[in-house]
Amino acid sequence: MSPNTLGWTVSNWLEFHKSSTPSNSYSTLLSLVKSQKVAPENTAWISITSVENLRKQWMVLQTRENHESLPLFGVPVAIKDNIDARGFATTAACPSYSYNPKKDATVVGLLRDAGAIIIGKTNLDQFATGLVGTRSPYGKVTCAFSDEYVSGGSSAGSAKVVATGIVPIALGTDTAGSGRVPAALNNLIGLKPSKGVFSCNGVVPACKSLDCVSIFSLNLSDAELCFKILCKPDQENDEYSRPFPSNPLRKFGKNVVIAIPKNVPWYGEMENPKLYKNAIETLQKIGATIKIMDLEPLLDLARCLYEGPWVAERYEAVGQFLESNPPVETLDPTVTSIIKGGKTFKATDFFKYEYKRNKILQSIQVLLEGIDVVCVPTCPLNPTLREIEKEPVLINSRQGTWTNFVNLADLAALAVPAGFRSDGLPNGITLLGKKFSDYALLNLAERYLEQLFPTENKLQGIFTLNKEPESTSILSGPSISSDKSDYIKLAVVGAHLKGLPLHWQLEKVNATFISKAKTSKDYKLYALPRNGPILKPGLRRVAKNTPGTSAIALELYAVPTELFGQFISMVPEPLGIGSVELENGEWVKSFICEEFGYDADGTVDITSYGCFKTYVDHLNREEINLAKPFERVLIANRGEISVRIISTLKKLGITSIAIYSDPDKYSKHVEEADVCIPLHGSTANETYLDIEKVIRAAKESNADAIIPGYGFLSENADFADRCEQEGIVFVGPSGSIIRQLGLKHSARQIAEEASVPLVPGSPLISELDKAVEVASAIGYPIMVKSTAGGGGIGLKRVDSEDELKSVFATVQHQGKSYFGNSGVFLEKFIENARHVEIQIMGDGRGNAIALGERDCSLQRRNQKVIEETPAPNLSERVREDLKKAAESLACQLKYKTAGTVEFIYDEKSERFYFLEVNTRLQVEHPVTEMVTGLDLVEMMIRIAANDPPDFSKFKVNLSGASMEARLYAENPVKDFRPSPGQIVDVEFPKWARVDTWVEKGTTVSSEYDPLIAKIIVHGKDRSEALRKLNTALQETKVYGNVTNIGYLRSIAASSMFQNVDFCTSTLNSYTYDSGSFEIILPGAHTSIQDYPGRKGYWRIGVPPSGPMDNYSFRLANRIVGNNQDEAGIEITLIGPTIQFNTETTIAITGGSCKPKLNNGDIEQFKPIIVKPGDRLVIGKLQSGCRSYLAIRGSIDVPKYLGSKSTFTLGEFGGNNGRVLKTGDVLFLQPSNPLCDAEASPISLIPEINTKNWTIGVTCGPHGSPDIFKEEFIREFFTDKWEVHYNSNRFGVRLIGPKPKWARTDGGEGGLHPSNAHDYVYSLGAINFTGDEPVIVTCDGPSLGGFVCGAVIPEGELWKVGQVKQGDQIQFVPISYDSARSIQNSQDAAIQEFKGGLLETLNEDLILSTHENPVLQVVEGESVTKPKVTYRQAGDRYILVEYGEINMDLNLSYRIHSLIKLVEKYKTVGIIEMSQGVRSVLIEFDGNKLSQQSLLEILLAYEDEIYFDTDWKVESKIFKLPVTFEDSKTLECVTRYKETIRSNAPWLPNNVDFIAGVNNIDRKDVHDMVFAAKFMVLGLGDVFLGSPCAVPLDPRHRFLGSKYNPSRSYTEKGLVGLGGMYMCIYAASSPGGYQLVGRTIPIWDKLSLEEHSSHPWLLSPFDQIEFYEVDEAKLDNDTRDWDNGKFDVQLEETLFDHGEYLKWIKENEDSIRQFQRSQDSGLKEKFLKLIEGSDIEVKRSGDKKITPLEEFPENTQLVYSEFAGRFWKNVVSSGDYVKEGEALIIIEAMKTEMIVAATTAGKVLRVLHENGDIVNSGDPVAVIESC
Repeated sequence: MSPNTLGWTVSNWLEFHKSSTPSNSYSTLLSLVKSQKVAPENTAWISITSVENLRKQWMVLQTRENHESLPLFGVPVAIKDNIDARGFATTAACPSYSYNPKKDATVVGLLRDAGAIIIGKTNLDQFATGLVGTRSPYGKVTCAFSDEYVSGGSSAGSAKVVATGIVPIALGTDTAGSGRVPAALNNLIGLKPSKGVFSCNGVVPACKSLDCVSIFSLNLSDAELCFKILCKPDQENDEYSRPFPSNPLRKFGKNVVIAIPKNVPWYGEMENPKLYKNAIETLQKIGATIKIMDLEPLLDLARCLYEGPWVAERYEAVGQFLESNPPVETLDPTVTSIIKGGKTFKATDFFKYEYKRNKILQSIQVLLEGIDVVCVPTCPLNPTLREIEKEPVLINSRQGTWTNFVNLADLAALAVPAGFRSDGLPNGITLLGKKFSDYALLNLAERYLEQLFPTENKLQGIFTLNKEPESTSILSGPSISSDKSDYIKLAVVGAHLKGLPLHWQLEKVNATFISKAKTSKDYKLYALPRNGPILKPGLRRVAKNTPGTSAIALELYAVPTELFGQFISMVPEPLGIGSVELENGEWVKSFICEEFGYDADGTVDITSYGCFKTYVDHLNREEINLAKPFERVLIANRGEISVRIISTLKKLGITSIAIYSDPDKYSKHVEEADVCIPLHGSTANETYLDIEKVIRAAKESNADAIIPGYGFLSENADFADRCEQEGIVFVGPSGSIIRQLGLKHSARQIAEEASVPLVPGSPLISELDKAVEVASAIGYPIMVKSTAGGGGIGLKRVDSEDELKSVFATVQHQGKSYFGNSGVFLEKFIENARHVEIQIMGDGRGNAIALGERDCSLQRRNQKVIEETPAPNLSERVREDLKKAAESLACQLKYKTAGTVEFIYDEKSERFYFLEVNTRLQVEHPVTEMVTGLDLVEMMIRIAANDPPDFSKFKVNLSGASMEARLYAENPVKDFRPSPGQIVDVEFPKWARVDTWVEKGTTVSSEYDPLIAKIIVHGKDRSEALRKLNTALQETKVYGNVTNIGYLRSIAASSMFQNVDFCTSTLNSYTYDSGSFEIILPGAHTSIQDYPGRKGYWRIGVPPSGPMDNYSFRLANRIVGNNQDEAGIEITLIGPTIQFNTETTIAITGGSCKPKLNNGDIEQFKPIIVKPGDRLVIGKLQSGCRSYLAIRGSIDVPKYLGSKSTFTLGEFGGNNGRVLKTGDVLFLQPSNPLCDAEASPISLIPEINTKNWTIGVTCGPHGSPDIFKEEFIREFFTDKWEVHYNSNRFGVRLIGPKPKWARTDGGEGGLHPSNAHDYVYSLGAINFTGDEPVIVTCDGPSLGGFVCGAVIPEGELWKVGQVKQGDQIQFVPISYDSARSIQNSQDAAIQEFKGGLLETLNEDLILSTHENPVLQVVEGESVTKPKVTYRQAGDRYILVEYGEINMDLNLSYRIHSLIKLVEKYKTVGIIEMSQGVRSVLIEFDGNKLSQQSLLEILLAYEDEIYFDTDWKVESKIFKLPVTFEDSKTLECVTRYKETIRSNAPWLPNNVDFIAGVNNIDRKDVHDMVFAAKFMVLGLGDVFLGSPCAVPLDPRHRFLGSKYNPSRSYTEKGLVGLGGMYMCIYAASSPGGYQLVGRTIPIWDKLSLEEHSSHPWLLSPFDQIEFYEVDEAKLDNDTRDWDNGKFDVQLEETLFDHGEYLKWIKENEDSIRQFQRSQDSGLKEKFLKLIEGSDIEVKRSGDKKITPLEEFPENTQLVYSEFAGRFWKNVVSSGDYVKEGEALIIIEAMKTEMIVAATTAGKVLRVLHENGDIVNSGDPVAVIESC
């Protein structure tokens, strides 16, 4: 039995639905609907929803995601019958005017979106003309309290059904009071919003310029809720729509000022004045200040409404209808008379009254100055039906006394009850406020009603004795954002302000800006002493009347409550979160400062500035006002230091000039510099070390100075001298000083003269014999040093004479190669020494200052790894001695600019020794900047400009501790070999200082140093700095290149570092568990995959990838205890050899592969523990095609579009988008394991040991008799199919019986019967490409034009992953339910992991005959509501086809509309909607939605879609460059001819073929390409956002055919034509379009281009135009595109289909002539040509390609493990080598690396020559094993 719902509020309904079942909720709604009667039985209702309409509404609502959380979920509402609601006639209370709207009014649509159920349309004064509710042919609506009294109009019915409790909310309209008068007469809330904030689109106009949709409700809370739902701008559909302010007035002050009229005309009424008087007294009780005023100007304005030309608006709306002589009995005579009166007005009348209105408004503005609210009686009278009958016009006019002026005056209004008269009838008051004061009026009304009705019985209507639910009694006020709630309002005062350094912290916690504000006047503002690089404020509340206080400017933000704690954690001391008083008296959270902060040395009172940002601007101006040192400065460097220097130059207003090599063309320093000059070359010697080129660049750019940074020419004395000779300032010391200090032996002499302690050593030594002699005298261990070395280069420790002999020449070579000086000297090596250095700054005049010390002891091969300041465990005495020694040395030399004096420090003896002086800025300089707050680069520049600071007065304030970790692109597992390549993803901590030159897309070249970033932190002490360093390193992620990040994390987290238990040699023996494994041999095709792969991008042409056999893959993960979606390794045919560098657990599943661990056999389907050094060998598969290796934990590769799966064709996912190669090192990250590892139950192990497969399929989407003959469908299931040798992850080709077609061609879809308009395939689809079937697999294409006879369901698709060449397949039909049963059993088996759960294909599941794949057909009604065919397309897809087989943009728009509807509703269970030319493939989750349920939903959705042929859709016009028939286009055609098919109609030239087929010449084809506008109808035609686009001009739609067989390779960017369609190849892929030219690649893999936030360029309905460029220009454009620097010509527009149809009509004759020319024999001739070609292909069979070179079976390829430049070969062809002997040497990143033999034998061939670029994993040599 259904509950009694009368009087339920929104809250009551929501609570009921929450505790009810869907069926019970529906039954309750149905009972409510059935209980209602329409007029004449119940004059409040004109129409009630049908049962079928109600069922559809409820079903659609149930499909929506999180529908129960919708604000009006299942709440019944009523709509005034002048507002359109789909499924209901709109009458406007005139039966002859009635029409059936095709779509909802905007407000009704918003209610539905919020979950409301529309149960009926309500009666009204005809055409919304009246305030009485009696002017309707459907009957007079009476008051809810008495049938003798009127309900009030025109929204009479809506008020009545709310007042009687049938619905909690009803919509009315209000032009002159129709939303307020009925509220007063029925004891309701009547909300008339500010004009324009509710859309009136879909509302039959009364006075269009004044109309408002209004709300009736039983309480304020429901009114406010409805207001929030409907308050949405709709400028596209409503000329008078306007947006509501984002920060509206929330409430009036406690002493709100309310004006009331001095004179109130009551027209003889005696009861209502009492209610009004009581209401005013109630307002006074809540603190309101009442002002009695003469409001005559308002009444004067009200008279304009019916006396003036606004009546003409009513005539404009329905006058034409009234003049059509509708039946008189359907018209109300009073309404007709009023409206027809509008005919008499002239245009001049409008201006006359508009002038009058504005004059009155001016006086009203003056009158209401200082007034918050006007309170008036809502209506003076409670008329009876009899009184209205006697005086229908007069009483109506009197009722509008206090309502008619409101919209003319642009006021917001809220009608609320005032209580009951002695006769039991209600009346009310109306609160009027300025526009957009709606929330404040609601708040005031809440206070008023609380006072008027102090008990809990606050519901209105007839339910005054009902207790109002507690949840509805409190208003929530305006939302900060429509998407967020539960905020804490926070006032920020300092560095968190917009544009200042800490604003990112607010962004991080999703804070929303509210407004600017000010504190009360009792505050002072301070700038706290700089503690690190960021200046912070202190806001201090002081006693009232304290001198020097001020209102301080703030910014207000709303911080989500759940993230507020995270925000607080980022607030440094002495700041904290407290509360602050705002100017308006409100208290909000804000920053406060502890008292010691205000009193600290260096604190500055900045209250007088009134705002922290003003003070910061003042400081910046002071800096700028300093004399600009130079106008233009060239940076003779690259990488992070160049970027770092540019930031300072920008700050100083100096033009920055960058130089760059060819590999650095797109580097960050080039992008950020003001001027960029290419050096033309690749190597360092060709570019950054070429003095002539650098000087030339400086002179060409008119540089005043050159700053060298570090490395390259920074310590080149000749370069410094040359700068001086050219009149260019060198920002550094003089050449003489560089020579003296740069040569370490000379530096030792200088230090000795300065009495700085020295380590025992030697002068320069040129001969080895002399070095041996000196070393013997000094005593080992010693250091062999290049006198000109630096950065760890040319520096070797030697422990014996033998080592010295091997190292001496190498150091000489390195010094000569990198620094141009082969001088070498020796020094005693101090055991367990630390490296401490002093940062100095000299003015060149004999003055110098030490800026603190740095500890750089953590070094690897003399290359610093982590640096810090201050140096830990250093006594103050030693610290001061070090500074004095450094300052003494610098002063003695009159050193100029920045330098570093380095010392060896023996902690035990507390003695230090001079090491060297670096005459440049150091890599680690940022840590000094962090603790001093100084900008060292700025100091260098000012000193170079001879404007140094006065060091005698210069005070260095050291604050806290700072650490820096150097991030290198090098592989710690492979002896720190460089790891060049493209960075595909990078993430640095925003809160830390990161000096870097890389970002996503940066290519790290092998030509230069591998440093990619420095991660710098600052803390109050070493402990805090270390904690921050560990956090920063954990947050740092770099993918694409192997980096030392794991190594850095390990060091920073070690007890060794924490306890300062280290020296310069510590890292030489540091044990680092990399948590990695290495690919020794890669196998045939080994890749990283995850489950379920890359979901949600099939519509774009991005396949899911993932495992081909996902059951075996998931089983492997479950065995090791991983979650099933963790990435694992897929192995095809021949497995890899893998060495593990960490202990972990593995499992191998899938085909039998006889795996071995350390040469011992191991079992599959069981967990195996491996330890560091273990070697796993997975051999050739004995059965099946693929095996799977799962490793416990998470393989650390980035997710691309949500998945780690490798898609090799797209070059993304997995390990750099490719199969695994020799030398690849993969790292494991800890994950949250699902459970303990355990062996698989035997019953869960799949049966793979077979060559004969039985695979279940679902029938369709295409079948018999429309596509195939019935006899072939039978043959398909009775015959066996053989797997073709050309089968892989892109598709499995089958050999079997030739199809028997039921049609001769594919119509517009193509000339072969297998052709169809391009549609989106199902995964597992068996497509007939011509006469040959291909199974679409996980890397296959999504969009294409071939029909599909059957689909392999998800639970059977694993078998396709295991079939291989020659295997036989028997397909059997199964039902959707059987397919789901198989899949569900696999899911259960993986989840529960016990025997007896796995269901496999059996006779009980196989159908006796095939099914009809057509699930349902809905016949069409019009071109915009065409025939719909629903086709089964597997067990997880339905294919929806619109119309017949022809290309019609209306069909495309209907698909678009369905997709948008699903997106809007977030339909539960629908995963993805993939658009084709005339169809959409819908993927659904069978666990949430059955096939039948989805079909019912789609049928219901069809009724919700309406549009006319003049639809408009957002469209972007892309203008792309094309080179017509460039060399790469022709190369692809030639390659096809040479490798696949030597003779075909489209050979030797595709353009000639197109021209010949269409009986035109080549120029016509060329001209069409550049004249056509192509509209995109689908994506993914050949993968990755490749468009299926059609020319909008039908005369550009040529005849044509695709290649058969298709090309195996098409260069990305090529443009092809296939019949009427055009495609751009977004990836290098197979393809069949006829090639005509090349454009930019349109797949932006890393989303680098500014125009897009995703990789694909195009979307359906976008348009493409081509403009011609030459090949060189296109090559440059392509390089720019690849680096995110191509400026796409883009125009955002609306495609207007109505205008398009007009254009088609205008050109109809020539279009028909073109089409007739195609029909007149061309098609038939073309078809015969293609048929003959296809026969030739079948005769010739598959062409076999012979390898260029064959080697004996016992040969082995040797692969490079790193990338670099081939330097020289150590061996030659014919040489014999031992395993491990050197074969070749590769030079990369300043390091010479040897590729060694992997086996003993004879070298057959070395595959590279000197200077070649070698990539990691490339083969470099061939060895015949001995």
